Amino acid sequence: MYFLVALACALIAGVLWFFFKDRKGLHLDILAIIFGAATLMWLIDVIFTAIEGEEPALGFEALDGWISLWTVLGALFLWIILSFIFNHKSKEVKAS
Repeated sequence: MYFLVALACALIAGVLWFFFKDRKGLHLDILAIIFGAATLMWLIDVIFTAIEGEEPALGFEALDGWISLWTVLGALFLWIILSFIFNHKSKEVKAS
């Protein structure tokens, strides 16, 4: 479930980045990269889980939902912080 949620978020962020790429202040490229990296991380986890055969690679349990939620919230929080930093730095450069 983590992989599917991260993949959906990466696709949404990629589409948003494509349609709003002229709005540089949003830094949607950073959001797409963050979710893309999370998707890659969970894909590797799914592959190794399937190889080991210990549990279903794409399980749907209650704990999976919470971990997926915290992954999405963490990525959004990181995006907000990085966007603030990059926007603040660009204002300092323009003022100089």
